[in-house]
Amino acid sequence: MKHTRNKFLGVVTVLSILFGCTADVNSITGPSSLGNTLAISAFFGSGGLPTGGGQATIRVEVVNANNTGVDGATVTLTTTLGTLGSASLTTVAGVATTTLTSGTATGNAYIVATVDNVTATAVVPIVVI
Repeated sequence: MKHTRNKFLGVVTVLSILFGCTADVNSITGPSSLGNTLAISAFFGSGGLPTGGGQATIRVEVVNANNTGVDGATVTLTTTLGTLGSASLTTVAGVATTTLTSGTATGNAYIVATVDNVTATAVVPIVVI
């Protein structure tokens, strides 16, 4: 019974570490040709995104020279691995979000956001768990 309990606690601990923590990767660039600043963040488990359908939240922010969120900015997204929920986002109060869903390939997914003439990049590691 003790062995089973220890094994269960070990599995719970590993899952908590992999999925319970959030990692945040930021890239901020600008100003763009319109004077806007672009930021991108990726939120995922601390061990990386598991292959086969794991999801990370991708958040982009666009602010003007007064540090006010820009409504209606069109942000284009691309990724090198996985699938994005949307490749084109429109900001509301300067913010837009989508998801990155992993496939079967492992490695670093580079998510590139573009607004006006500037780009920002977030990196999401996709790993086998």
